[in-house]
Amino acid sequence: MKTKKMIFGMMLILGLLLAACQPPQVETPPAGDDFIYGEEAVVESLEVVLLESFPVQAEAIVAGYLPDGCTELVDITAALEGNTFVLTLETRRPGGDVACTEALVPFEHSVDLGIQGLEAGTYTVIAQDKQSSFTLDVDNALPNEDDEQEYVYGENITVEEMSVNIMESFPVQVSVSLSGYLPDGCTELHEITAAREDQTFTIEIVTRRPTGDVACTMAIEPFEENLALDVEGLPAGEYTVRYGDLTQTFTLDVDNG
Repeated sequence: MKTKKMIFGMMLILGLLLAACQPPQVETPPAGDDFIYGEEAVVESLEVVLLESFPVQAEAIVAGYLPDGCTELVDITAALEGNTFVLTLETRRPGGDVACTEALVPFEHSVDLGIQGLEAGTYTVIAQDKQSSFTLDVDNALPNEDDEQEYVYGENITVEEMSVNIMESFPVQVSVSLSGYLPDGCTELHEITAAREDQTFTIEIVTRRPTGDVACTMAIEPFEENLALDVEGLPAGEYTVRYGDLTQTFTLDVDNG
């Protein structure tokens, strides 16, 4: 009997010792949106890039660092006040007692400024103590499709080269290649025609450009166009193609019909 009591006592003591060695049970907090929001990002550089399109697009490239490994950049917003875009960088970090690396965390993000529809002028972009600027040379909006654009028509073009090409077919097909340049970015080719009188084809080129106050690139615009001549049914013989001071000839060896 004493032996049984001794065994029971030893088992009880052993159980108490094992319980004392176990680590305390910690309840894991439920996951949730438990964050502290602020503006803890530090901006070190700011640059504005204009994309070659129309309407023009502008992006602000913001670079800097976050104070530690727990802080993250949530959003960057751009608010337009007059001719100034003010960028706000929103950050967040977990609430409560969390372990974070103390090293600075660099970042670089681009932000679309949304400048479609803005009037011509110079605009400033500010992010904390950094700022940059950009200029719109013209109003940054497409013309209203409901507004009928008016044009001025003429012959504002320079043709530098003209050649005649004869296709190996029957009836023979003949085309004229024209190359040269337009005076600016607004002038465009509207129509090219070739009128025949006897054995001479005279080419006419009509250009057009928008009326009103429009902004145009001043660089000359090269062009190269092909025009098919109506030669089907023509009798054999030599024919002349003329545009201004330029002339070329071609020969139909047999009746082309």
